[in-house]
Amino acid sequence: MPAALSVAYERVRFARCNRSAVPYDSVQRQSACQPARGRLKQVLSFIWWSIGAHEILIELRWRSKLIIMIPFVICLIRLLIATISSELGSLVVRYWPGIERPVVQVRQGRVKGVTSRLPNGKPYNYFKGIPYAKPPVGELRFRPPVPLESFGVPVLKCLVDKNDFIQPHVLFKQLITGSEDALYLNVYTPATAKEEKIPVMVYIHGGGLQHGTASSFVYDPQYLVMQGVIVVTMFYRLGPFGFLSLPSAGVHGNFGLKDQRQALIWVQENIDRFGGDPQNVTLFGESAGSWSTYVHYLSPSSRKYFHRAICQSGDTCTESNLQIDPENKARKLAYLLGYRGSSDQEVIDVLRKAPASLLTKYQTLCNSEQERSFPLRFPFRPVVEHSCSEDAVLTQTPEKLLKSVDTIRMPLISGYTSNEGILGLTRNKHRLKKYNENPKWLVPELMGHPAGLNRTVVGDQIKQFYFGNKPIGLETSNQVTDLFSDHTFVTTSNLSAEWLAKYQPNAEQYHYVFSYCGRFNFAKALYGGTALQGASHGDDCLYLFNAAFLPKLPANCEEQQVRQQVVRLWTNFAKYGNPTPDGDNLGFRWKPVKKVHPSSASFDLDCLDITSVPRMIQNPFQERKEFWRGMIKKYTNYL
Repeated sequence: MPAALSVAYERVRFARCNRSAVPYDSVQRQSACQPARGRLKQVLSFIWWSIGAHEILIELRWRSKLIIMIPFVICLIRLLIATISSELGSLVVRYWPGIERPVVQVRQGRVKGVTSRLPNGKPYNYFKGIPYAKPPVGELRFRPPVPLESFGVPVLKCLVDKNDFIQPHVLFKQLITGSEDALYLNVYTPATAKEEKIPVMVYIHGGGLQHGTASSFVYDPQYLVMQGVIVVTMFYRLGPFGFLSLPSAGVHGNFGLKDQRQALIWVQENIDRFGGDPQNVTLFGESAGSWSTYVHYLSPSSRKYFHRAICQSGDTCTESNLQIDPENKARKLAYLLGYRGSSDQEVIDVLRKAPASLLTKYQTLCNSEQERSFPLRFPFRPVVEHSCSEDAVLTQTPEKLLKSVDTIRMPLISGYTSNEGILGLTRNKHRLKKYNENPKWLVPELMGHPAGLNRTVVGDQIKQFYFGNKPIGLETSNQVTDLFSDHTFVTTSNLSAEWLAKYQPNAEQYHYVFSYCGRFNFAKALYGGTALQGASHGDDCLYLFNAAFLPKLPANCEEQQVRQQVVRLWTNFAKYGNPTPDGDNLGFRWKPVKKVHPSSASFDLDCLDITSVPRMIQNPFQERKEFWRGMIKKYTNYL
């Protein structure tokens, strides 16, 4: 099946490479059916990948594999049915004459959307595929986004989702989907006219800055819109297109972050035309979208375009989320394309002219030996830019920005799911033996590279803490997921909370752990983690967004009640800067993290445990938290 998909895909993928900039009506005609084809290929190949991921369950519970397979197979069937239904719905939206199509005048021209119905029966409008910058192709590749001055057509049809940005499949790297022309955003707004402008929530999708989508197939914000907010989702450049950096040739990187910032600028200029308040914008994201949100939260050049932030599973507070050796990555990518010279300018010339599919295909080969040991391996990530670079987003390390006392005065929600590491286990199940053989692989990047750090010795200490005398393998899967959770998400989130509490006295922050497990925990099922405890990476998003593949459950079921609570918390924060404001009837109070003196040797983390009955707790995963505080104090200068 993967081979057949690959052959079929090869016939069309090169036609999508290096598309020249043309008027948007032409682009729209050229790509009208591409999103449907691309999504179907993605879903079919993802199903095949998921079957491989599900081997974890088979190996863990081979005696009851049939029982465990049932929810997994149901998820796959639901995913395929939802894809077909979604594409049929797109055809109806394009061509059915009886659908109401509102038109809004924005700065670049007029956009035509669709009026539809929310789950409560009330009308709402959506506008999908509004371009916010020129296509970043040709000479605009590896350059900051160029604002679009005009659509070039009397009325731009914004009826259905556009292509995802070009990207490899999660497992089968030879499957390339999407388009380099993908700087679009979607706007969802209540249709009921109001005299007062309403709050705006801008979402950045995840995917390791290498994969991902803003499509309503996954991120349909109907439940958020029901609470009286406007939601904007965006596509941005991924992989080397978004994060390649070679300053000696004038390529300073962070183009994906600059795309996101340009989308925020577009919101400031245009959202009032949709009834939104440009002075009340909340930026939020999950996983790599959370990393991005956090960078914008730290960046003075970005922070002026929004007013609150929510970071779900990703805090870019150390250099562990930054790109390793970016200059050599750029040179290596050109080498893989056949370049054998020594000029950095020629490197960029080669990369600008190369087919987009080849850059996408070869990007993971640029990982260093050290990066190949990481649970999650994404080669192209943000960089610290030279302060003189054009439109710089990040000019200092996150640590320096966080420790610049009282420079951030913006409220923040941040947190993680209770078992983030299920994703890491899925991606590394055939590599677990190597962690036994190479203890230094257990040392997370957040430890940095201080002089005198013996990574083998530190790795042995980490192995002893998590596994004792047991070998690392599928038999110790719970310990593996704890380790991978702490490696990539939990420890940096805790460190971020501590630094904000110490150095930013006017930045109110709310911390959470999402631990609820229910029938909307679709990510956990597809990762093959239903035999493991806790909520997986990405499960919290499925309680915020009405993804097309989720089951239709009764309004009074527990999952719907948890969804209502999470949606209310997030939209309350967007409206008031407080997730549980006075007068709210949620039945509990989410307390902010307490401030501490910068010289304090200890730190207690106040946290909301989001489950069927949310409650305040202190120091989640306390033993693990204190272990990593001790390691960080001993081997780094962070604390």
